Order: sequence, then structure tokens, then C-alpha cells
Amino acid sequence: MGQIRKARGWVGVLVVVSCWSVMPVALAQERGSERVLQVTGQGIITLPAQLAEVEVGVEIRGNNANQVQMEIAQRLDKIISTLRQKSAEKLTTTGVQLFPIYGERQQVLGFIGRNTVRFRLPIPQTGAVLDELVRLGANQINRLSFVASESAIEQGRMQALQAAVQDAQKQAQTVLQTLQLTPKEVVGITILGSSTPMPRSFELAEVRASTPIVGGDQTVQAQVRLEIRY
Repeated sequence: MGQIRKARGWVGVLVVVSCWSVMPVALAQERGSERVLQVTGQGIITLPAQLAEVEVGVEIRGNNANQVQMEIAQRLDKIISTLRQKSAEKLTTTGVQLFPIYGERQQVLGFIGRNTVRFRLPIPQTGAVLDELVRLGANQINRLSFVASESAIEQGRMQALQAAVQDAQKQAQTVLQTLQLTPKEVVGITILGSSTPMPRSFELAEVRASTPIVGGDQTVQAQVRLEIRY
């Protein structure tokens, strides 16, 4: 797994861990009279999804543009009122559309209107709320994804950083023990970043009432580089 080379007073050690897409690297080099080992550690924490993020819409076809808009507005008023009663989070309008339907001779045959809103709810409540929204006139579910809460993601990020530091320390210990060297102190720390992958999304072509909603997991990743004098 490793490769050691010597040239002009420095030693390079490459450590590869196959389970990472970004490979941890340990690099030993001399800085004047100091010998420093650079180690990159990775940390991944898996979090259970707690919230469902849903985008629902109302689409209406009619002969008159004003009539289409009025009917959509009436349905959306009921939908938004219900979502507020259910304490839906991050309730946002995501689309407002109105466009004509043309015939073969480019004559206007009617109009299609579509408005969409996005919101978040605890996963156990989502199925029943979607059933209720369908009864109130929602006829589209455009997106369904599962996310952890913001507080859980922040806690997971801290845990991922801890895991990354521990991973870097473990790599350093392995490299230095193999070379029969003794670590002295950490002389540099760099947080290379942390990331939360996008939530899993599902495109739903039609509304299916009374369907149970089951969430998945979400992962948080962090990467840390340590410089250890030996």
C-alpha cells in the first residue's frame, strides 16, 4: 500500500486507504532542522433522516386565464393554511406558471396554470399530510427527499471532524512506528473542509394516497490535515 522514496534529504510516504474517494496522504519531509510528517485524515458520520422535504403543486386547465388563476389560488390558500396548521418548516412558493394552449392554427384553445410550494415535515407525519393535501386539491407531487435536521447535521459535522483527526493520528502512528520513529508534537492543523451530500430525492409522477413514507440516511464528511514533528 505504501511507497517510500529518498532524494536530497527528504522522504515521501504515500498511504492509500481504498475506502475513500479522496485518498488520505501521509508525507514526511525535512524543514531545515525539523522533520515533519503531514497526514490527511477523513471522517464520515451517518445520520438518520428526520424530515421529508416535499414539493407539491396544483395544475388547472381552463378556457379563461383569470378563472384558472382564481381556482389555483383558492386551492393553494387551503393547502398553505393546512401546512401552517401542521407547523410545516421552510414553507416556500417555488413556481408560478400560466401559459396558453395553442391549436394547429395557433389559435388559443385554453390555458394551463401551475403553482408549486415546498415544505418540510417530520417523516412520520408526511404521508397523512399528503393525503390531506390531495383532498384539498393538490394534484402534483414533484419532489420528495429526506434530510436530517439542521441541529443534527451540525452535530454530525463536529463528530466527522473528530473522526478525521483520529484517522490522521492513527495513520501517523502507523507510519512512524513502521519507520521506528517517535512523534513529538503537532505543529500544524488544517481543516480542509466538511460536506453534507444532497438528500436523496424521488420524482413522483402521480399522487398515491395512503402510501407510507420511510426515510433513509444522510452522511456528513470532514477532512483534516495534521503536521506532526518527529
